Amino acid sequence: MFGVTTFKSHILRRDEKGIFGIPFKRLLGAGLGGGLIITLTKIPLPDLSIVLGIVGTILLLILTAPQGGIPRWQRLLYDWRWRLMIAAVNTPQSLLGSVGLLFQIPAEPTDINGDTFFTPIDEAAPRTDLTDWVSFTNPSDAEGMVFIKQPDLRLQ
Repeated sequence: MFGVTTFKSHILRRDEKGIFGIPFKRLLGAGLGGGLIITLTKIPLPDLSIVLGIVGTILLLILTAPQGGIPRWQRLLYDWRWRLMIAAVNTPQSLLGSVGLLFQIPAEPTDINGDTFFTPIDEAAPRTDLTDWVSFTNPSDAEGMVFIKQPDLRLQ
């Protein structure tokens, strides 16, 4: 009998696995980020630079982990933006509300009119009614299909 095969990976993107299932690109980026932290903190904090580099590398690995296709740092950013937006609307006198107003995060309710949103840009533009499509019952009749920008209306 025939069996069903399931693919575990995404077909359009291939990640080379590094260690513990973490892609090599993320490991390399986090390592470079940790090295940059060590380099930048070597003069002001020479005793803590290696510790800060290791902690920075681990934080970069954690924050760049995809969660639902979105990196964790971007999820946290959206989460805090949402919190500031809601606090600015519900309690503008609170600490979060005042920070939301300070950053001028849009707090007015969004109103989407479907008639305006889904109206074509130019209603006078000609629409394709699929009468200019040519079909062949036998593929050998086509003799090499050619796609043209404007159909020749004299053939009808």
